[in-house]
Amino acid sequence: MLHALTKLRRGLGCRLQACHVHHGLRGADADADARQARALARSLRVPFAERKGDVAAVAREQKLSVEAAARLVRYELLEEAAEAIRADRIATGHTADDQAETVLLNLLRGTGPAGLDGIAPVRGRVIRPLLGVTRAEVEKYCADNELEYRTDASNLDTRFLRNRVRHEALPALRKVQPAVDEALRRLADIMREENAFVAEQAAGALREIGAQRPGEVGLGCAPFANLHPALQRRVLRAAIGRLKGDELDIELQRIEALVELVLSGRTGATVELPGGLRAERTYGEVVIAAAPAAAPELAEELTLPVPGEVTIPELGVKIEVARSRARKPPASPTEALIDAGTVSLPLTVRTRRRGDRFTPFGMRGSVKLQAFFVNAKVPRGGRSRVPLVVSGEDIGWVVGYRIGNRHRVTPGTRRTIRLRASRLGER
Repeated sequence: MLHALTKLRRGLGCRLQACHVHHGLRGADADADARQARALARSLRVPFAERKGDVAAVAREQKLSVEAAARLVRYELLEEAAEAIRADRIATGHTADDQAETVLLNLLRGTGPAGLDGIAPVRGRVIRPLLGVTRAEVEKYCADNELEYRTDASNLDTRFLRNRVRHEALPALRKVQPAVDEALRRLADIMREENAFVAEQAAGALREIGAQRPGEVGLGCAPFANLHPALQRRVLRAAIGRLKGDELDIELQRIEALVELVLSGRTGATVELPGGLRAERTYGEVVIAAAPAAAPELAEELTLPVPGEVTIPELGVKIEVARSRARKPPASPTEALIDAGTVSLPLTVRTRRRGDRFTPFGMRGSVKLQAFFVNAKVPRGGRSRVPLVVSGEDIGWVVGYRIGNRHRVTPGTRRTIRLRASRLGER
């Protein structure tokens, strides 16, 4: 992809920078990948950046599969690299084979019509210029241009579902239907068009049964009940998207809870929604609007004694601190364990400030705290109410989400500090 883009960049009127993401997996083999990527960029006279994360640590901390953690870290680091040079686009090398695998994978996972879209050609500033090109065509291009490439050995590990789909399921299906790859890619194209059509129908239905008022959308319960169930879900997504600005990160469980609220919820019942929104059942209507703030934000920085505790009535939170020799990370997101040797006392607690940056556990480079909140799916309306435990000028713990990488427990750690956050009134 990089080689082809260098040939096309003059005609496209664009500047390029290559970025290699090192996941912190596969040891020396991954280091060799990075060296080859750097050498290729140098030979093409393209500026090169490398970002490195600790996928295994993120997977453990957030209880994710290695694949899911790798994707999370990869896109966080790519966005960080793009932000550093104010890039308009991030191009990734997904191919037509990746598309076929993704559609089949989503079919097996039961994701529904939205998942059968497969990989989007464009998502935000991420573009996939090779999505219509097969892996075989990419390999031929490399051979024709005498380009060496490396094979990620983990792509052969059939412990991962995607690899079983790639090396077992698809080869078996090709024996039944040799054109199965093309069929899956065609299905993705069809579903993308059909999903777009259904989205248009949902927008029309929302105009008919919904009332848009400043800062809120009201849905009439009786007319909503007359819609087809498939259209009901789409209408709810459209209503949320209208207020939120997009339809990303709207989980099926939230939609199903919202359907139940509209069809049979009691007056006064609520459902919390992404983007700091809340749906509330009123007489004959469900109103979706910004969730009201429960209390004022924290106005000042508070000292957190070690050991000791601090109560924060404005946020409805208490944070307790104890010295420790424990090494095992806590299982609960409301607790954190940090290396005492990396801490500058006194610790303080505050909420976010303009320009805050944070180096999440498992990453080397810092990101804007705002970007971290977006990636962590923190509701927009609640981001100013997330407590931050700070050491000097360094954010050591975004309470309930992730510790700072500099404060992680390592084999050389001798003493630790255990932090625990709880709601006021909680035992």
